[in-house]
Amino acid sequence: SDFLSRMSHDIRTPMNAILGMATIAASHIDDPERITDCLKKISVSSRLLLSLINEVLDMSKIESGRIVLAEEEINLAELVQGVVTMVQPQIHDKSLVFKSHVDHVTHETVVGDLQRLQQLLLNLLSNAVKYTPSNGSILLEIRETPSGQEGTAQYEFMVTDTGIGMKPEFLERIFEPFERAEDEKIQAIQGTGLGLSICKSIAELMGGDITVDSVYGQGSCFTASVRLRVQEEMIDESVL
Repeated sequence: SDFLSRMSHDIRTPMNAILGMATIAASHIDDPERITDCLKKISVSSRLLLSLINEVLDMSKIESGRIVLAEEEINLAELVQGVVTMVQPQIHDKSLVFKSHVDHVTHETVVGDLQRLQQLLLNLLSNAVKYTPSNGSILLEIRETPSGQEGTAQYEFMVTDTGIGMKPEFLERIFEPFERAEDEKIQAIQGTGLGLSICKSIAELMGGDITVDSVYGQGSCFTASVRLRVQEEMIDESVL
């Protein structure tokens, strides 16, 4: 009942848009320009609905303890580059300044769950882009520290933005499922309130955690830490 009361609007909105655009397209079958416009809107709404469904299914897996982390070789430089490439169009559209910085990363190749790491980073960067006004800035920092366990290292991924920030009372529940800030500034921004909860669960499954520092009206900094098995070869930080 908690899920239905919180998500019914989020599920119905894109679904109604898809049905409405399909009806309009069908009634203007001889107008290619109108049909093209409808198809674009159907595509946007479909991606939103699919994202919502994926997050709900992920949350369900996490809560039931059915997520099993994969173990595969990961190149950190390629991982970060791939995630940044995915959010680059939104960064460009909002004229944001994006920078990345690597600090004491001595192992480029690690072993872990590539898909979940991508999901963690993509969620943090997408949120930063989503809640940062045009002409703002976003910084991604990556740091490696000893984990205390032989053959592994602790990695911190910090995403700092100059966005709208959050009020102290919301920070206390930001990682709880379905929570969204009650702020008129974000009412028009689509979101399920599940992304950060999933991020926290992924970080904890990987032997880490996620924390946040934020000042309302000035910006936020999310720090996700994970413990990964390292490969022996060392890297040149200048290539990242």
